[in-house]
Amino acid sequence: MTLMALFGSVRLFQIMQARSAGGAAFPLLGMPVPYAAIWGGALFIVLATVIFLFTFGVDTGLKALDRKSHGLIDLLIDTESELAKVSWPTSDVLTRSTAAVLVLIIMLGAFIFGIDQVVALVMVALRVLPK
Repeated sequence: MTLMALFGSVRLFQIMQARSAGGAAFPLLGMPVPYAAIWGGALFIVLATVIFLFTFGVDTGLKALDRKSHGLIDLLIDTESELAKVSWPTSDVLTRSTAAVLVLIIMLGAFIFGIDQVVALVMVALRVLPK
């Protein structure tokens, strides 16, 4: 989510930079800083703050926002407890199951290929398909 905020901020900077074709800028530490950088940085700070609130469930005093952020935290806690109940397969069981699935996929592919060839031969014999 933080990457999306960063990408959105960079895209906003690029759009604003392109629209201000000479690039209005102000000096900062002896270097020209475009105004578009302020808007991109401001967007990133706002989005990062919202992400922080939703991730850590901080009480903001806004009931709707607090309810959603606490709901997300509850979902993550419930997910963690459900994952603890899962019985994960051993490496040997996983290898055997994967091999069985691959063999069955190959067998099913060969079966479908065979049926397709038989149907194609019948259709050629009936002159529905050209030779």
